[in-house]
Amino acid sequence: MLLAEAKAALPAIEARAKAPATHGEIKLIIGAKFSTYPQPERNDGEWAMFWADYMAVLEDVPGSALEAAMDAIIRDPKIEFLPKPAKLREIAMMTENRAVRAFDRARQAIEHRPPAPDEPKVPLPELKLRGDRLEPSDADKERVRRQMREYIAQDDARKAREAAQRKADVPDTAGPADETGITAAMRVKIAKDRAA
Repeated sequence: MLLAEAKAALPAIEARAKAPATHGEIKLIIGAKFSTYPQPERNDGEWAMFWADYMAVLEDVPGSALEAAMDAIIRDPKIEFLPKPAKLREIAMMTENRAVRAFDRARQAIEHRPPAPDEPKVPLPELKLRGDRLEPSDADKERVRRQMREYIAQDDARKAREAAQRKADVPDTAGPADETGITAAMRVKIAKDRAA
């Protein structure tokens, strides 16, 4: 019976977790914190521009994520001012929120399949007690070491690729310098930078 209720409620739970906030919700969620983060006096045009920036950056962020972000901001002692739109978006995308957690739990409950009665049970790894705590086996320790080696190797490879890309992005400005001490390649780079 509970499973049927979860299946029936799943679309609504998913909509709550994923539906982008409306402009009204964005104003309501952010505006609710103006007592904590007072705003300067603005004329109507300045308020319109203020809200336009937040709407443009946050228009695809779910309302539940925006609410969770504002709650996280209030709890962070380092944040003294209302974050700019891009920072608020970043916090919203990185903060866990109850609506997504509820959706994940409901979906996992629906997708859960108990093992068949004749399915062999996988034995639990043997654990040793050391004092009052469980000690992993040597095989578990070696598995974790192997995973760490693989992760470090992948991370080192990623860093090497990024360093090579950064190096490739920097043009070579070497060569003979003129009377001002600047190479011809450097003059081209300076001209491109000024044009940009």
